[in-house]
Amino acid sequence: MIDEARRKSGGLRPWHVVLAILGVLIVVVVLWMVAKGSSIKRQLAEIRAQGHPTSLAELSEMNQLPPGVENAAPLYEDAFTVYVRPADPDNTPYAGSGQLPSRGQPLPEAMVSAIEDYLAGNQETLDLLREAAAIEHCHYDWNMAGGLPLPGLEHLRPGAFLLVSAARLSAHHGDAEAALAYLDDGLHLARSVRREPALISYLVHIACTTVCLRSLEQTLSVTPLSDEQLVRVDRMLSEAGAACDFTQALVSERCYNIEYIQNPSQMSGAGGRMSSIPVLGRVGLADMLDYMAAGIEASELPPDQRVARFRRIEGELEDMGFLHVLVKTLAPALSRVVEMDLRLQADIDMARTAVAIERFRLTKGALPRDLATLAPDYLDQVPIDPFDGQPIRYRRTKPGYRLYSVFEDGQDHDGKGKDEVNRNAPHDWPFIVAR
Repeated sequence: MIDEARRKSGGLRPWHVVLAILGVLIVVVVLWMVAKGSSIKRQLAEIRAQGHPTSLAELSEMNQLPPGVENAAPLYEDAFTVYVRPADPDNTPYAGSGQLPSRGQPLPEAMVSAIEDYLAGNQETLDLLREAAAIEHCHYDWNMAGGLPLPGLEHLRPGAFLLVSAARLSAHHGDAEAALAYLDDGLHLARSVRREPALISYLVHIACTTVCLRSLEQTLSVTPLSDEQLVRVDRMLSEAGAACDFTQALVSERCYNIEYIQNPSQMSGAGGRMSSIPVLGRVGLADMLDYMAAGIEASELPPDQRVARFRRIEGELEDMGFLHVLVKTLAPALSRVVEMDLRLQADIDMARTAVAIERFRLTKGALPRDLATLAPDYLDQVPIDPFDGQPIRYRRTKPGYRLYSVFEDGQDHDGKGKDEVNRNAPHDWPFIVAR
């Protein structure tokens, strides 16, 4: 009886054990959260010490133009407002579904007529784009500090399509000067978003620059250029290359991810719901900081080492457990973006090499035997293919020539482009001049 009374009054019961375990777990979680929070604060402080922003407000302040500096953005926005879609998309290339003839071939009459109508309906847009391109600086007034989505990016591609259509028609008529002016306008439009945040801005920059380079192929294939014009094209391409900064794009993207994880109300969908759970949000932010730091570091490796490193980073991410679900949901696929960045780098290098070949042809009356012949008079050195670390390839063809990068699989497919192989078959990335 005495033992029974003692047990009832003071002995441990099962729910006491449960409460004790829960208490210990709560203490452990709180201590872990405090430690993780301190670690995140240290990481953010280190980022700021490197001169990089850690929030959209800081990024916005960093990207502001100095007072009194003329800004091209309002003119671009006016141009987008008055843009008119092509009336005959079936015969309009770029902006419609019209298929350009093979490089070096003249445009069919139906396409010439469709492009002329398209340009006539967009003369005001073309004038505004030309006026904007003459202004050195551009910064769109997007409320980055408020975490709003980026409007207007969808207008840049149609603007680029309009300009390269004008360039192609000018080349068709033998007006090289006009063709180059429109291409220059297109390259200015492409880099008008280089001050804007998030990786999507950089992807639009890449896409618009790439379409200008494809148009340059067409121009070089149908219209001989003077040496003075070729020197000007090389300067345009050099400026286009200097405006491509993948590392800075990652720095900006990191700000977006920090902002959204810390302020889940700005995110919709599963990412916002998971970020609002304290443990998942804290783990997700720490993971995202590590992931983006690894990406920024990898972006500064020698070009031919970058793709493999980014793929390893993504593989490490995939191997993480459930507690890391937020970063696995929100992290951008950086290996694909770095492939696109390297492709653009190769494209610009090949375009500049084509300019050197054309200058050689003007002087010598024939194509060079190999690219080494161009150095040092027309080319400082033969560019390196960023995908395999070897010199870019060069083949003389009938007519003209092709320069090519081995592209993302690192294998030489004899310079065949995507449009020259079966669907989904491996291919190279060529720059072709058929003249």
